[in-house]
Amino acid sequence: MTQLRDFNAAALNWDEQPRRVKLAGEIAAAIEAAVPLSEQWDGLDFGCGTGLVTLQLAPVLRSMTGVDSSSGMLERLSAKIETAGFSNVRTELCNLEEGKLPAGMYHLITSSMTLHHIREIAPLLKSLKTLLHPGGWIALADLETEDGTFHDDPTGIFHHGFSAKELTDLLEGAGFSSIAITTAATVTKGDRTFPVLLATAQSL
Repeated sequence: MTQLRDFNAAALNWDEQPRRVKLAGEIAAAIEAAVPLSEQWDGLDFGCGTGLVTLQLAPVLRSMTGVDSSSGMLERLSAKIETAGFSNVRTELCNLEEGKLPAGMYHLITSSMTLHHIREIAPLLKSLKTLLHPGGWIALADLETEDGTFHDDPTGIFHHGFSAKELTDLLEGAGFSSIAITTAATVTKGDRTFPVLLATAQSL
């Protein structure tokens, strides 16, 4: 069984990889295209890291909460919030895998490249659903099933991506409806191209 990754240590240089920043922008754009976002909505970005997606969606929402289990990642995000002058973004240190839930109710929950770091996804999705208003949306972006070569370091990797059927089954099992799966982006590493899927669904 793989060990958890030390994201506090990784936080310092997290934003220095252009491929990572580019992917976050493409995922944010795919979410905007797939979900009818509103300036009246409160959003939550689960596994937000340094806020690469969080801060791109914040301008089109009433508020955005970045949730992560890494204090180091949230420190970087907090610094960016202050530097950019965002008044509608806050952070919350919370480990949902331990059964802890952030405060509040939300119209949108997003997650970008986080699911493959989660051991048990089904209970997580059920927990996230309890945080959504009726009719609220969830938007999950992660790798399509791959052979384990995407990550140079396997530490903290519990899933080598997901098929569209797996994501659909997981969301249906958690009680979501109106499920749609699209390709949000592709990541090129060497001579390999890895698709990134976006799964959207509603809590009714």
